This record gives sequence, structure tokens and C-alpha cells, in this order.
Amino acid sequence: MIYVFEDKHALDLEPLSLTWATFELRCGVFTHLERIRRVVGDQPITLIVRSQLAAVVQERHPDLPVNPAQVEGGQWLNGAALWDRGSWEELQNVQGVISGDNSLVGGNLSEDHSTEFYKHLQDSGALSASPASAAGPKLLRYLWDHFLSNGEVLVADFDRWYRDKATTSFPQGVHVVGDGGVFVGEGVILDPAVVLDTRHGPIIIDDGTTVGSHVVIAGPTYLGPKCKVWPFTFLEEVSFGPVCRAMGQVEGTIMQGFSNKQHDGFLGHAYLGSWVNLGAGTTNSDLKNNYGNVKVAVNGHAVNSNSRFVGCFIGDHAKSAIGTLFYTGTRVGVCANVFGDVTPPKVVPSFAWGSDGKVRYELEKCLDTMAVVKSRRGEELTGAERELYAQLFKEDV
Repeated sequence: MIYVFEDKHALDLEPLSLTWATFELRCGVFTHLERIRRVVGDQPITLIVRSQLAAVVQERHPDLPVNPAQVEGGQWLNGAALWDRGSWEELQNVQGVISGDNSLVGGNLSEDHSTEFYKHLQDSGALSASPASAAGPKLLRYLWDHFLSNGEVLVADFDRWYRDKATTSFPQGVHVVGDGGVFVGEGVILDPAVVLDTRHGPIIIDDGTTVGSHVVIAGPTYLGPKCKVWPFTFLEEVSFGPVCRAMGQVEGTIMQGFSNKQHDGFLGHAYLGSWVNLGAGTTNSDLKNNYGNVKVAVNGHAVNSNSRFVGCFIGDHAKSAIGTLFYTGTRVGVCANVFGDVTPPKVVPSFAWGSDGKVRYELEKCLDTMAVVKSRRGEELTGAERELYAQLFKEDV
């Protein structure tokens, strides 16, 4: 049995991890779980998540067990790590746990140790199993680790999963530059005067996506299924989940899926959740004037990202007013409505009604709007989602 688990550091990935398990976050072409499923093939997988997320995770992955009553011996994979075939095979050759970046990233455990480890995950108790000497895969501890690793992972994903089926024929008027490789899925529309620049990495455009004229896409980049890129847009080193909309300049950014940046403005080195809508002209800073490393508010603490290039982090169903300007390292919580101040504070709480967060979005009105937003993309706000957001509202995250 293979267990994909979250650990006690899950909330260091907020605001995304307020509504997503760590293994559902995206880096490269895939979410962590999607990549794990490709790596392990038809091996049985069980998911271990925070109890608060169990119902929505089960809805999103109906074919996988979630939080079983008891566990057996097997391989335990930290869902925030970048597992590939090599690291998974290495795990099979050890007994005990393995570490990466000074954190536990996996284990190959007997039934007794699996039971003990499961209890450790549930109550944060101590684990008595001795660490093995093997080093594990890279652990993406914070959200900025995802987009700072994104380019390298995109290249690896293309080489492993797309290189042998790369596209060689393109519509008239589409210009391909470089030899990094391009994959174009079924039903993709590439309008005339699109430039696909692969000099610094490959480009993957998934099924049903439309790219308007005079768009420049610089690799490495992934556009998920049914995305729409409006004319006169520049994209560089981005990963978009399904059904995203983009216009303007976007670089070094990940969108979880179903999010909109449909107007001019700059978005750089950012991670957006799902169902986010950025008003016209919304722009973020991803570089301080003194070129210093950016500090980010994470789970109640200020953390040095050790990077000069860090933009913003925006939770699910958040929205910004037209002309909003985000500082470097800004964190916007789930369901926040950012308006009233052109430059909001660096921490906007969840369910904020206005930039300063002094007034809260009324829960029922918020849920009604969420249902409308999802229905416009043919999706439904489920009962489990309503319960999760009601709990988040109660917790005042």
C-alpha cells in the first residue's frame, strides 16, 4: 500500500492549503498527487489529510480511500515533495523513514511502524522509528518553493511525459522559436501571429485551450485544459491548471485552476488558488526596490523566502477590485474581497470585505456568490465545500 500524507507543516502552505491538501498543489505540469499516480502506476494509494479537508478531498478523488480507520505496512510519501520514479524506487530499498531538506519526506514502514506513524500524523506525537540514511526528494515547504521550482520541474515533466510525442506541425502564422520542444493537445486553437518561444524550455498546451493572436508564450510553460489566453498577452514560465483565463504579462506564476486574470496588468512570481478573479489593471510587485529578499507572513510568522523574486499568494474565491496594486509578499486569504485601498496591506484575512479586513464578508452571501461563480463554468458548490468554508469562517483564518 502507498500512503500519500500531509504533515504538521501543511498550514505553512496557506492560504492555498486552507482549501487544498498539500498533495493537490501544482508544480510543473501536474499536481503532486497527479505526478505520484503516474510514477507508481496501478499501485493502490490511500490519502491521509487533515480531518477538516477529508470530505472535500474525498469528493475530488472518489476512487481513492481517505483517512482509513487503520493502516497496514507500506510506503509513505509526503504529499508536499516532488516524487519521481527514481526517488520512489529508492524509498523501496530502505527500511524506515527518509529525509529531505531537514524534514521527513517518506518512509517504508512495517505495519507496527505504519500504525505508529499514522498516530504521529494525527496527534503530532514523536516517531520512534530511526531515520534511514537515504536522502529523499525535494520538499516544497512553502508556496514560493512551488513557483521557484516550477521551471525546472516543467522541463523534467516534458522530457518524461511529452518529449516522445512532441508536436511538429503548427497552423499557418504560428511561429516556433528554439528547439526546446512543444506539445499541443487535442482541440487547441492557436490564432495567427502566436509566438512559441522554446529557447529556455518547452511549452505544453493542453486539450481545448485557445491562444489569441499576438500572444508570446515563453517556455518552460504549461497551459492546462480549456484555458483561454487573450490577444496581446505575454506568458513566461507559468503553470495554469484547467479553465484559467489570462491577459497582460504573467511570469513565474502558478494558477491552481478556474482562475481569471482577464485584463491588462502584471502578475509575477505568484501562486493563485482556484476561482480567483483579478479586476482590470490588478498588478503585483515581485521585486523590492532595495533588491533584498522578500519576507512573507506564513501561518502567523514572518518567514524569509531567501528570494528576491516573490509576488503574492491568493486563496480560493478571492477577488480584487480594478486597479489593485499588491506589494511583494502579499498574502490574501480565501473569499477575500479586496477593494477600497489601491495598495492593500501585505496580509488580507480570509472573508475580508474591503482591503483592511475590518469588515467580514457575510457567510451566506459569500456562499451564494461562490455558487454563482462555479455555475458559470459548469461546476457546482457541493455540500462538503459549504461545510469547509463555514468552518474556515468560524475559525477566522
